Amino acid sequence: MITMEFDYDKLAEALRPVLREEVQSFMSESLQKRDLPPLLTRKEMMSLLRISHDKAAELTARPDFPVNRAVGRLLFPTDKLFEWVDRHTQWVEENTGYFKVS
Repeated sequence: MITMEFDYDKLAEALRPVLREEVQSFMSESLQKRDLPPLLTRKEMMSLLRISHDKAAELTARPDFPVNRAVGRLLFPTDKLFEWVDRHTQWVEENTGYFKVS
């Protein structure tokens, strides 16, 4: 019969830096989202996503990309933009090996 024993103090010590990093990342992202306006201009969206004018034009032409054209200029709902990024990041994870660690 095989038995295993855990040294919970060593396990906690090993996990502490990983948990700290994840919590800091979550808090940073949460604060960033909270500090953004509800609607982003094209320049703000480009800065947030770190993309060029060409990539912004390509994204805004997509039918699934969240953009509000009703006010005579392009505005991007911040919450919908983050949802779109989350949905498409998941697609990349599930359909490619881009995020896999070798």
